[in-house]
Amino acid sequence: MTLLSFPSVTDADLNPSIDNTINTSTSMIAIVNMRFQANFQCVFIPLLILSIDGRLVPSQHEVNEPLTIDTLSAGNSLQVLNRQTRAPVANTTVCYPVVGCFDNNEPFNNAGLEVPQSPEFIDTAFLLFTQESQTDPEFIVYDSDKSILNSSVSTSRWLRIIIHGFQNNRESVWIPKLRAELLKLKNDEQSDVIVVDWGNGAKFPLYPNAVANIRLVGRQVGLLLKKLHDLKGISYDRMHCIGHSLGAHACGFTSNAVENQLARISGLDPAGPFFAGKKTIVRLDKDDAKFVDVIHSNTEIALGLGLGITEETGHIDFYPNGGQTQPGCPSIGALIGGVLGGQSEAAFEQTSCSHGRSHGYFIESINSECPYTAFPCHDHESFMNGKCLVCPISGCAQMGFYSIYSLGRGKMYLTTRSNSPFCGYHYFVELVLDRDMAKTSGEIYVAVYSNYELLANVSLTE
Repeated sequence: MTLLSFPSVTDADLNPSIDNTINTSTSMIAIVNMRFQANFQCVFIPLLILSIDGRLVPSQHEVNEPLTIDTLSAGNSLQVLNRQTRAPVANTTVCYPVVGCFDNNEPFNNAGLEVPQSPEFIDTAFLLFTQESQTDPEFIVYDSDKSILNSSVSTSRWLRIIIHGFQNNRESVWIPKLRAELLKLKNDEQSDVIVVDWGNGAKFPLYPNAVANIRLVGRQVGLLLKKLHDLKGISYDRMHCIGHSLGAHACGFTSNAVENQLARISGLDPAGPFFAGKKTIVRLDKDDAKFVDVIHSNTEIALGLGLGITEETGHIDFYPNGGQTQPGCPSIGALIGGVLGGQSEAAFEQTSCSHGRSHGYFIESINSECPYTAFPCHDHESFMNGKCLVCPISGCAQMGFYSIYSLGRGKMYLTTRSNSPFCGYHYFVELVLDRDMAKTSGEIYVAVYSNYELLANVSLTE
């Protein structure tokens, strides 16, 4: 059996000549992927920068860091150390005006003992885009009552907050695309958008610092949302945080700062390194908001390879194409070849293909007529064997923006096309051979037509 992925086609569009071989499943969506591809693609680059114990990537405490407070005993005895550049030390606490204190005691020792850098160093910016000003943003100061009261945030629209991840900033290509699609929403979904830029604290190659910094960034965003709630009357029930990679976990810290009252968090391939297997208090989980939906697009395959987290972290966890290497992205062989050829930076960009596909899917889902229907299933292999292509009583789910309206919960599987538009429809193809037929060799293809126009020839023998 093979699952096929084509551009959006309905049953009526199919040529009657193949109706007896292709059966659509209920509530279908995009699917096209060969098992051969799914089984052999993976990610290599984390070995270069992320598969570390926290000390192989150099620490960088800038001279503008605050006074550091090191705990000397289990009691309250503290000693203030001078500002200096040094390796991280266990039992360290840093305190900053407005945002408060952060320590690296367990379980917050997951960042290689790093603690958040100063707000002055990270220099987080908050850019507000409204229906009236979709390309010319207002800059909001998160701790200024005057700035917040004078802002143009609507009290009746949804407020969508976008938080990027490692090695990104507000100029990263996907952020303006996501912002633009969100601002197109109408009626009850109409939105204003705040883009959170913490790029100074997310720079390559200081991943452990970035992991620590999201705690501070999340708290800053939370303080802003609390003031918007208290001063402008904006309901937490109309706040939706969308985060990619480290930004997904930052959304969790954001909601923690407002007692987990946010209506929704969408985690786009939440970062795996330094978070996998850790307690839920240090990473995104379903208790962080009233509804948490997660897209896993670059999870660990083997040898610690993969930029995203494998564990279920939401009310609904989507694993497109198994949640590992995505169709159209480089295979493990290509990545290893790039590294061995000295092209480590290019290899990182290749790895980011699958990791970034999560926001590609989410962006496309916002205003697409094609649903990203996903099916509950025990695992990806069972799904690819056609065992889960019927929606149970508990329901399927729609991956992406509209997942909040889905009945289904838990792990969901689907496949996608290798390029945009990624969405299509699922088809189950079963080939029955005569046991007595003569031995032969060759390739078998399925031709799919829409309105008598050939859409694709898909090999069943790859």
